[in-house]
Amino acid sequence: MNTNDNMEMRIREVAQQLFFKQGYAATSTIQIAKEVGCTQALVHYYYRTKENLFRQIFMEQIQAALRVIGQSLMSEDSFDKFIESAISMYFDTLIQNPRLPYFVLEELISNPERRKYLRENFVKNPTYAMFYLQFDARLKQEQQAGRISPIDPFDLMITIVSLVVFTFISLPMYQDLLSRTDEQVHEFVLHRKEEVIRIVRKMLMP
Repeated sequence: MNTNDNMEMRIREVAQQLFFKQGYAATSTIQIAKEVGCTQALVHYYYRTKENLFRQIFMEQIQAALRVIGQSLMSEDSFDKFIESAISMYFDTLIQNPRLPYFVLEELISNPERRKYLRENFVKNPTYAMFYLQFDARLKQEQQAGRISPIDPFDLMITIVSLVVFTFISLPMYQDLLSRTDEQVHEFVLHRKEEVIRIVRKMLMP
């Protein structure tokens, strides 16, 4: 990797940290440049605008989450194992990026243009739409075989996402209000992973 590639990657890494911590509106290219140790002009040279830089990071994070689903769907494991694997991988992704839920939720809730962008680039994208169709087909197969209870695929996805995401949103309260150490917080997250898997399994029992 040459110097230019290193600088481009460094700018994106610092920008991601600042976007996650402060949000899009509160982060400027001047601040990004200062944190990187380069000029503002260099940030614009690689990414043109703050919006373009943000969209690259936003897409990378959404794609990473969708890859988790895709990898699980491609597995030949049982449906029960698929659910366990999908939830575990989702937790592991957020353990590495605990600020990601704040980042995504803030932008999607407060910015209609973000929702439009997500719809145009993911919801209407045939590749990602196929993930949902595959998930729907696998769910119906399990229901017809009597191995799980009837449930709408979107309801199941919303339930899983809600349980996983709120674990990470609640961490500052859990740590500060109950005076927990970082190690205890990590143990709590691992506990919640097992608990979410248990809850979803029980919900799906015929």
